[in-house]
Amino acid sequence: MTTAEQPGEDAATTLVPTDTDERRWHRRSLWGVLLALPVVYLLAARGHLEDWWQAQELFEVGASAGTEIRFAGADWRLETVEVLPLKDSGWPRVQRQGTPVRVRFQVTVREPDIDVLWRRCQVSLRDDQGRRWSASSFGGPRSTEGTMTCGAATLEPRAPGTVLRIEQDFTVPHDVAGAVEPTVSMDGERPRYLRFHLGSM
Repeated sequence: MTTAEQPGEDAATTLVPTDTDERRWHRRSLWGVLLALPVVYLLAARGHLEDWWQAQELFEVGASAGTEIRFAGADWRLETVEVLPLKDSGWPRVQRQGTPVRVRFQVTVREPDIDVLWRRCQVSLRDDQGRRWSASSFGGPRSTEGTMTCGAATLEPRAPGTVLRIEQDFTVPHDVAGAVEPTVSMDGERPRYLRFHLGSM
């Protein structure tokens, strides 16, 4: 090897890239992505699971009709489950679609934040086979001045001690009209729900 050839060989050696660090960086990035994906998935799944859990009615809190029970910051008492005469329903089509039923509660507020506890308040009717009917309006007049739906009660704060008259209307199949029981659920209590048993009525 001559002295004249040495600079060229050194230059050639210097120009050859070494990609060890770059490969290491790519490898670490890949592992980072592989580890991050499950974490992102679990966080998203947790959010969906919480939403699902918050929407379920899984655990019954039973009460006898006519008795008071504390639920979602208030004392609930079922007053009536009334099968209405078709002529009083205010909905000419109701005879073909089912029987009109009206449910009425007296509720005494005990905590100051029922407008939060009662969010997504749902009153339903259930039969002994687990079938459920949601509240609807068949256009009939309110039975008593000052009654309101469960959802309407959340539109403003209610001071402790306030007595509310909650009234909800339903249309159910003719053959179960006398055998359905009312349930109540809302965000502040789910997955628990309140069910009134009518054996004492």
